[in-house]
Amino acid sequence: MSTTVPIPRQIRRQLTPVIRTLTPLLDAGVLTHDGDLLASLTCRATIEAARRSITAQSAVYVAWDVRCCCRYVGSVCCRSSTAVADRLGEHHQHPDDGLARRSGWVLLTVLPIRADAAPRIVHAAEGWAARFLAPLDGTAHPSIDLAQPPAALAASLAA
Repeated sequence: MSTTVPIPRQIRRQLTPVIRTLTPLLDAGVLTHDGDLLASLTCRATIEAARRSITAQSAVYVAWDVRCCCRYVGSVCCRSSTAVADRLGEHHQHPDDGLARRSGWVLLTVLPIRADAAPRIVHAAEGWAARFLAPLDGTAHPSIDLAQPPAALAASLAA
């Protein structure tokens, strides 16, 4: 049974500027030849679905509600193939917001970040994604440095 779901058109539209901006930091092979995100990187926002289908160790993740509104943007930078699922579990267990997140977060889109990116770069990618998507939940996103866009951050990895 596949745990991935087709990415709704409304979500694709919202992700387009994020993907364009973050492309230099994204893991190789996560985009189609047309520059779209692979459908396999969106799944139901359950721990089980994420554990079965998402193996990114460093990623920016986006939670969507039933109306395809961005609810949350977060990131993980861990050396575990269940990093995203583990982090989603932490969100679901939150003492104040866990129940609302379990019921309100319907889809999860994952943007895998290059393996050679340091945690500070993964956090910067989260900040850029949050800037574009304006999530309804969560406000503690990393600040971005306009003088260090993702392309400049990616160039620093090659140096």
